[in-house]
Parts: sequence; C-alpha cells; structure tokens
Amino acid sequence: MAETPNVGIGMVDTGLSHAILNGLVTGSFIALGAIGLSLVYIIADVPNFAHGELLMLGAYFALLVNLPGTMPVMTYVSGGDQGVVLLGAVILFGLTAVGTLGVIYLLGGWQSFKGAWWPIDVHPWVAVVVHVCVALLLGAYVATGVPSMLPAFVLSAVLLATIAPLFDKYVFRRFREADASLAVMLIAAMGLAFFLRYTAHAAYGGSVRRYEYPRVRSIFGQEINVAAAKYFDFYVSDGGVTFRVTDTAEVMGDPIVASLEYGWPAFVVLVGITAFASYAAYRWRRSGLGEHESAQTIGPKLVGSLTGVLVLLVLAALLARPGGSPDEFFYATRIRTSVMRLSVIALAGALMIALHALLKETKLGTAMRAASDNLDLAKATGIDTGRVMMTTWIIAGAYAAVAGVTVGMLFHNIVPSMGFFLLLPMFAAVILGGLASVYGAIVGAYTVGIAMEVGIWTFGFSGVHRTSMAFLVLLLVLLVKPEGIIGR
Repeated sequence: MAETPNVGIGMVDTGLSHAILNGLVTGSFIALGAIGLSLVYIIADVPNFAHGELLMLGAYFALLVNLPGTMPVMTYVSGGDQGVVLLGAVILFGLTAVGTLGVIYLLGGWQSFKGAWWPIDVHPWVAVVVHVCVALLLGAYVATGVPSMLPAFVLSAVLLATIAPLFDKYVFRRFREADASLAVMLIAAMGLAFFLRYTAHAAYGGSVRRYEYPRVRSIFGQEINVAAAKYFDFYVSDGGVTFRVTDTAEVMGDPIVASLEYGWPAFVVLVGITAFASYAAYRWRRSGLGEHESAQTIGPKLVGSLTGVLVLLVLAALLARPGGSPDEFFYATRIRTSVMRLSVIALAGALMIALHALLKETKLGTAMRAASDNLDLAKATGIDTGRVMMTTWIIAGAYAAVAGVTVGMLFHNIVPSMGFFLLLPMFAAVILGGLASVYGAIVGAYTVGIAMEVGIWTFGFSGVHRTSMAFLVLLLVLLVKPEGIIGR
C-alpha cells in the first residue's frame, strides 16, 4: 500500500480547506451550466428550465465515444462495449464533421462559411477551406479516439452546440414573436424539459451509467492515478516550508509525487519577487489605459495576477530543493483531492477566459453585449440579432455539454433525471449573481458551490442537503442585496 507522510502533533484540522476546495470544484461545473442559462435569459429572454436536460444529454452523448457498444443504434456497429467497427467510426466521423459545419451554418447561413463571423476580414474561400478542414480534423479525431474521454467531450459539445439553437429556432422564437409572457415561456421551457427527460429515459433506460476510462496516467514520467485522492501537505518548520504531494492509490513507482522544500531565505525571495512583479505589472498596465481601464479585456488586475502566477511558478521550480516531511514542525495542514478534480477547475477557468475574450474582443461579442443591454435598440442599429441569438444558444449548448460530461466523470452517476438536480443550483447561481450579468452568474456559481460544501461540513449534514444550503445562502444574500451580487 502507498505510504503517507508523517503527521506530527501540529497537524491541524483541514476540514474547512478541504470543503472550500470541493466547493471550487462544485462551483466550476455549476458555473459552466449557469453561463449558458444566464446568457439565454439575458439575450433570448428565456427562463430555460430545460437547461438541466442539456447537461443530461451532454453526459449521454459522450457515451457514444466512451461506451458505444451500450448505446442505441451504435450497438450494431460496435466492436465490444468500448470499440467500433469501420461503419461505427464513419458514423462518429459524420456526426462530428456535420455537426461542426452545422454550428457554423447556424451562425449566419452561408455567409458564415465565408468568414462573416470571423473577427478579421479574409477571402471567402480561405474561410470555407478552414471551416471544412476543421470539421474534417475534428471528425477524424473523434472517430479514431474511441473510447478516450477527450474525443467524447468534443463530440458531446459539437452535438449540443448544434441541437440547442434548434430549440430556440423551432420553439422559443415562436413564443417571442407572439409576444408571449414570461410565464408562458416558463411553461414552454418546462414542457421541453419533460419531453427531453422522458425521451432520454425511453431511449437509454433508467439504469445508472458511468464512463469507463483508465485511471492511471503517465504524467512527467510517473504513473499517477488521476481519479484517486492525493494528499497535498504543507509544513512550516524552523528550516523553512515544505510542500509534499502523496498518491493514496497503489500505483507503480514511488507514491511520493512531489516533495519540495524551501529554506526561509529562498521562501522570502520567492514571495518578495512574486509580489513585486505582480504589482509592477499591474502599475504598468494601468498607466497605459487611462480612463479606458474598464473597457479592456486584459485589464491591470488580470495582467498583475497572471504575471504573479507565472513568476511564482518559475521561481518555485528554480528555488525548490528535494525534501521530505520534517520530523518537527509548528504548523502543518493537508488537503485531500485528486488530479481530476483539480483539472475540472482548470478546464472551467479556461472556458471562462475564452468566453471573456469572445465578449470583449470580437465583433460578435460586442453585438452580444449590445443585445443583452437592449435587444430592440440593437436591432434598430443594424445588429443581426438572429445571429446573436444563435450564438448564445451555441455557447449555452457547448458549455452545458462540457458541464454534463464533467459531472458524469466526477460522480459516476448518469441517469435521465440528473438534469433536474443540476438545474436547481444553476438557477440559484444565476439569481444570486444577478439576473442581468453573466459574470454575476459565474460569481454566484462559485458562491453556491462553496456554500454547499462548507455548509454541510459546518453543520454536519449529509450530502443530500447540499442544494438546501445553496438556497439558504441565496435567501440570505437577496435579503441584503435583492438585485444579486453583481446586479444592476
């Protein structure tokens, strides 16, 4: 069995820090769902109660790649549960390639194929060739990637990015054009949710499904179980600070993943240079913006933070020396988590940065922000609000797919009813952050996630009370700030 670090008398209770980290993981997949929910409400004016079912569909679509032999239709073209014959590979290739081209078409018809949605002007045929090549490459990647999870993410995101806009085109748009009230839109969304849930139940059955993938991966030449928990230990002693990562699973090789020690002089240099570099980058960026600071995608705070993180990582690698857990220390703490859970936080962060860049740096993002402020005024100024609507639903579908697959990987529990239980914390996040702000939805999601995990740790509740803690925090915040955290 894998050995664990020595734990001295000074080891403190790490329940709170562990709960906060779990809250960040929970907040990450809630945020991915809440982003789409918020965008659809702000721009399309749809309280989409069917959004949870999009996450459910995303989780099931990934099974077409991960476990094709267990899925309807694909059973006949599979080579076992996790393999496909040539015809099965062709089907996966076609679904991905056609879905990718369908997403591009939904952005604005044939003009989109000619690059109308690109942030730069290019020759139409260049755009066409690029779009076709991307579709073919993604199709080949998915078809040859069975049963890996990354191709499963891609297929799920492509399919939902294609399907979600059709809900608006053939359902919600008709109600909007008829000036239907918010209550009618809500009932229509609930009807769509029930239709999707019970259709999935009829197609896939009610049994619990889970993904199958190798837990042990080679990372930097070391075999690491990405799903098993790791101990992240931090020691403070007379000689300095020590950071140690230990694998709790029985794997080939040394269970000590990393053990880094910093003497006090090195630690002071590390902290001092990092703080100085971060502040210098912040001041440099701020001095070049003047009154336009709030309008920049990469503002002073982001530049300072990114610089600080980069300098910290570089110096931490240069100044570290090999070390073990000290025999004597006056403070120590431990966080227990897995590489997979940390990857969820990183993936969500990357997708949020991508969305931020889209909204701030592209013509399409500018149109989306204008439409969110006043859809009628945006239409009067010549903005193609139809394309804005389609883009909103494409983003909502793709992000919901990623969230759904992520939930399936974390909890190993894919069932047709999972969408409803995910919808509740997502709605709480959107309302808590402020209905008129997608950034508020992100802040609300992490607030809800941390409240859920810290709440059940604080009061000793079981996991079934997580959602209750989310709505308790929602109620308390709205009593103080009815418009939400970032409401207007």
